[in-house]
Amino acid sequence: MLARVLRVPALRKRLLWTLLAVALFRLGQNLPLPGVRAGAPTDAEASAGDHDGGGQRLYGLVELLTGDGLGHLSVLTFGIAPFLAARLVMELVGPLVPRVRLLAAAGDQGAAAVARLTRALAVLLTLVCGAVVVAAVGDGGCVPLTGVCAPRDQGLLYDGADGPLMAVALVVCMAAGTTAVLLLSGLIRSRGIGDGLSMLFLAQLAAVVPDQVADAVREVGGGRGTLVVLAVVLALVLMTAVVVTVVQGERRIPVQQAKRMIGRRAFGPTPTYVPVRGGQGGFAVMIPASLLLLVPAPVGSWLLPAYVLVVFAHAWLRAGIAPGADDLARRLERSGLFIPGIRMGRPTAEYIGYVQSRIALPAALCMTVVALIPVLALTALDGPADRFALSATTLLIVASAAVGTALPAAKQWETQAALHTYAPFLR
Repeated sequence: MLARVLRVPALRKRLLWTLLAVALFRLGQNLPLPGVRAGAPTDAEASAGDHDGGGQRLYGLVELLTGDGLGHLSVLTFGIAPFLAARLVMELVGPLVPRVRLLAAAGDQGAAAVARLTRALAVLLTLVCGAVVVAAVGDGGCVPLTGVCAPRDQGLLYDGADGPLMAVALVVCMAAGTTAVLLLSGLIRSRGIGDGLSMLFLAQLAAVVPDQVADAVREVGGGRGTLVVLAVVLALVLMTAVVVTVVQGERRIPVQQAKRMIGRRAFGPTPTYVPVRGGQGGFAVMIPASLLLLVPAPVGSWLLPAYVLVVFAHAWLRAGIAPGADDLARRLERSGLFIPGIRMGRPTAEYIGYVQSRIALPAALCMTVVALIPVLALTALDGPADRFALSATTLLIVASAAVGTALPAAKQWETQAALHTYAPFLR
């Protein structure tokens, strides 16, 4: 695949743009904010005391979502976390706001307007979170949600960087960093390969996850450390393969179009099909549900069953209602298409709903098994499930980013390669 990409000039150019954007992104996550003492966060981490298990898991999750930019007080402090939070807010609250609901139903222009609102909300969230971080660093010398505190003999900021004007400058720099992340993701989307935010998220994880795996290996120690690494790799490959298979799999419902007379010739019926898929939620609920495992309490009689129940219920409901059977039946009727042996209208909607319900159960079971793979793989090696709770969540996040990045990129590669192959015949 890579050799084929490098032979196509357009794909080579897109790959270079993608690598440039990723390099700038990682550079911004390692450059300190103005006024931050060089090397202070690293020294603070070394001098910080031990935390309880729940705190360490929370710090590890924040490190994943921000690419450790928050722990280092870098220019891109929050990474892509503000946009992820803004998109989640728009998905949950947007349908309740009439204006946003109308924009979502207005086609491409409405989708573009919703995207602009999401970006503006991401910057607004950065301003609020940045103000909280700057206030905490200025008052107590500790970065919230990271466990990073200043050494006793010096602060995280320079002595002259503790005034109100400098605090405003730091917050503005954090907001500008979020804007830069959005611009880099747009650059990848327009000139690079794949989805921009997914690509940046994957690069962020690639910089953080190896250190967390190394910490887990050191914690286990001995020959079991190698087994932990093998379990992590095998679980990641297996999860990705199963999710791609379920998401890409489809039940094809055959449809036909009535015969049409053009002159003296009859055209049709042309056989085609309507794809009905299951498991479209993917990792959308596994990651939030895995946060149950990060609760600072033993994984006993309720946490793990609750985790499984939440994943199964959401995957089953989502596979059963998306896409809507009624909307699909109306679109078929407007297009003059029908399912052989099924009348148009309500009978078609009922048949499509029946097919969706038949594929919803196996899709939900597959997604539940995927959600259990990291937990079972790690707990089978050493100790209780709460010891590897962060590792299980990490594997789900990495697999989600890998699937969200690989599938769009592969489709784009195939499209560009096909255009390059048939370009001489299109001239």
